[in-house]
Parts: sequence; C-alpha cells; structure tokens
Amino acid sequence: MEWLLHKKELDKLTLKKYLLEQPYTLVPVKQVINQLGWSKYLVMHYGQELIDDIERLSPNAQSYITFDASNQHFIVQSGHTISLHDLTLDYLNRSPKYHMLLALFLENFQSVEDFAAQHDFSTPYVRDELRELAEHLAQQHILVTDSFTLNGNEKDIRYFFFRILFDYYYQQANPLTPDAQNWAAQLFDTLSRVTGSTITPAMRVVMQFQLGLWYTRMKHGHIISLTDSTPVLRDLADLPSENAAFPITLMNTLKTMLGLDIVAAHDETRFALSALYAFGFARKHDFMQLMPTQAVALFSVINDCIRVCLPRFLGNPGLLTPELMADLVDDLYTSNLRLVYFHSELRPEPNITDAFHQFPIYAELTMTIIKEIVNQTKLPFETVRNTLFEDYFNTFITRIPREDALPLVTIALDFVDNEALKRRLIQRLQGFLSINIFITDTQITTADLVISNIHLNYEEQQTIVLRHSPTLAELNEIRRTVKEITIAKFERFTGQTISIL
Repeated sequence: MEWLLHKKELDKLTLKKYLLEQPYTLVPVKQVINQLGWSKYLVMHYGQELIDDIERLSPNAQSYITFDASNQHFIVQSGHTISLHDLTLDYLNRSPKYHMLLALFLENFQSVEDFAAQHDFSTPYVRDELRELAEHLAQQHILVTDSFTLNGNEKDIRYFFFRILFDYYYQQANPLTPDAQNWAAQLFDTLSRVTGSTITPAMRVVMQFQLGLWYTRMKHGHIISLTDSTPVLRDLADLPSENAAFPITLMNTLKTMLGLDIVAAHDETRFALSALYAFGFARKHDFMQLMPTQAVALFSVINDCIRVCLPRFLGNPGLLTPELMADLVDDLYTSNLRLVYFHSELRPEPNITDAFHQFPIYAELTMTIIKEIVNQTKLPFETVRNTLFEDYFNTFITRIPREDALPLVTIALDFVDNEALKRRLIQRLQGFLSINIFITDTQITTADLVISNIHLNYEEQQTIVLRHSPTLAELNEIRRTVKEITIAKFERFTGQTISIL
C-alpha cells in the first residue's frame, strides 16, 4: 500500500525497480535522468540513499548496487539479496501512517498528543498525518470517528486490514495482540479437528491471522450484520445435516469464548465460513453444496464467460474439452469465491505490463475474459482485475499448452563451420517457455526467422546474425523478435488484437 509511504521512499523504490530491470550491468546516470524524468541531483541523492538502505538491511552481503561517481553510472550486479518487497517492508515499518493505522485498528489511539509523545513526533505533524490517513480511509468507505475508532462496512474493514497487515507485515512480526493470537490459535485447532480438510502450514498462517483480525474487531464490539454483506453461505438452519457440524461448532465456540448472543454468533459464523472457504480452508465440493441460489448463479455466469471467450479468442473451437474446463473451474474456484464474496479491489494491482511483456497472448486472453466478466456481472473493473488477473493468467499458462494457444514459429539455423554454436543456441532456444517454436536446419527458405553466422539477405524472412555464444541481451533480442512474429501470426489467424504495453 504505497499510500502509507512518503514520496522519498516511493522514489527510491522506483529507482531500485528501474535499475534491476536493466539488461546491462552499467546504467548511466544520464539514462536514469531521461527515463525517470528526475534531476541529476535527485538521481544521485536517491541512488546513494538507496545503496545505504540496502547495506543497512544486509550489512554482511556484498552490495549488488554501487555508484561510480567518476564515471557517473550505477553498477548493478546479479545475485540480489534484498528484494523490492523486503525494502518496501522496511520503509513501511518506518512509516508513521502505518503505526497510526495499527493503533486505530487496535483501538489504543488515545489522542494526537499521546501518539506524538509515544513516537517522538511533533503534534502538528501527527495531526497532518492523521488527516491524510483519514482521507484515504474515507475513499475505502471507512470513517475515523472523533473517538479514534473505525466505522463502516464491517466486512470491508476486516478485509482492508487483512490485505494491509498480512501482505506487508506478517513476515516481520505479527502486529496483533497476544490475546488475539492465542484466541486465533485455539479456535483454529478446534475448527481443524472438525473440518476434515488437509491444512498446510501456509494455510494455517493465513487462517490464524484472519481469525485474529476477526477477534480484534469483535472484542471491541464491532459485529458483522447481514447489511454489511450478503453471505455466500445458506442460513445455518437450511444446511444439510452432514454439513452442519463445522458451522455449529464454530457458532457454539463464539457464544462460549466471546459471549455473543445467538443472532450475533449466527451472523458471524456465516461471515467466517464464507471468508475461510474463500481462502481455501475447506473442500470445494462441500462449499458448493452450501451456497444459496444467487451465489451459484453468479459462479455460473463467471464460468460461462470462460467457456465462451477462451476458445473464441484463441480461434480453436475444439480446445476447451470437458476435462480442461473442469480443471479450470477447479483451479479458479477460490479466486472466483473471493470475487463473489468480497467484491473488493484492495488486492494489490497485478503487474500487467510485465505479464504482457512475457506472455502477451495469454495476458490478452486473461484481460479479454476479465472484461467479459465485468460486462456480465456489472462489478467494478478494478475489483475484478485485481482479484482475478494473477490467478487466471497463471492458470491459463499452466493449463493451456502453448502448442494449442500460440502459432508455431519456425526458426532456421544456418551456421557454417560452427556446429557447437548451433547446438548451444538450440539449448537456449528450447528454454523459451513463452513461445511455440520449431527449430530446423533444412527449411531455411520457408522459415519465419533465420539465424546464421553469415550475413544473409531475404526479402520475406527476418534474419539475425550470431557469431558467438549469445549474450543475455542477444537472447532477449531473439526472444523479442520471435514474440513479434508470434503476435503477427496470431492476429492474422484469429482476427484478435494484442496490446503492446
């Protein structure tokens, strides 16, 4: 959540990301100035601060970003020890807004003056930061009251804080209170004995953190209501007897451990089960049986968008077999459930530019289906994109073979007296997972691309000259050329248009 950071930290993250994306070891200051639109002073100043921050986080490791002042360029080495995410975590952990946000959530923000004294800030500074924080929360329909509590749609408040606190801080330290952590662990153990599902360590971490957030809100009297959300779980009284043990156990536990009345315990149980199932806590086939008619209908609409758009986009009517569709429905179940239940754009915005750079046709397929889901469900575009893009994109790449999705590009290798180089190049080309290629040394005049150690002139074919073992930059150039040929052939065959981002 970049809005928690000040501009200086955001700029340093931008600089780090830019430097790591460059294909060459030496990155001139002048190039950074031109690309980022910064002054020379800012580039050099933020560059040195960035290097200092990296060395502070990893003092015993060799620095992988250095600055050569005499030659005015950055030196970027491979083997990065501090990821962009780690650096973001460090900056966020130093952000006054984060500590303010956590204090508001835990309801221990007593006053502006008290917070300023605790964190060694001036009172006017804290007041300005709180005003900016309240303005951003208001955009999420969360109100900071005069008594420094958080009001609004209770489901949205819980999901908002789950996204922020879990995504950015759980790796460093659990920010929840010990009683919330203990309650969550105890409840999780009780539920895991009833559900019968396989619980992985990662799933346990997610669920316990979610339960801890839930406990924190309930402890302060913030109870979910049906006006906050339409549950994607039928009323507990309508559940089949074979599915009732888990929710009944949960409801009784809430009444016993938190003293909730029957109505509050019932509504909180429906909320909790919907949220837990959305994160994969229980078996898919169980939950589908527990959905009300309107939720099942929305799932059907989403699946129909995939069923219609996918073969039409790829120009392959026979591609979507019943077996493949069943695999897609199964893979995308929890993603679709999160969309159906949470209706929130608070998930991090996916890196669509990088997706189009690596797998342009799969990325365009994903965006086409997302736009159709938006059209059919009338949900906000940002909500659908942020919730579905990453999972849909990866699912399509791994489930739809490139031979069925991408046109075949024939690459002819015509090397004179250098068979070893040809074999080496074949090894590297076979590692290109984002393209569908056929390598030949005979179909030279009909190939889409010819690579040779001799300069050749063909009117109808693209050619690349390679006289030594290919460098990373040369491999990237070959990959770029093949992608351009792939896109051109795909557009010609299907009539679709692939965005170039």
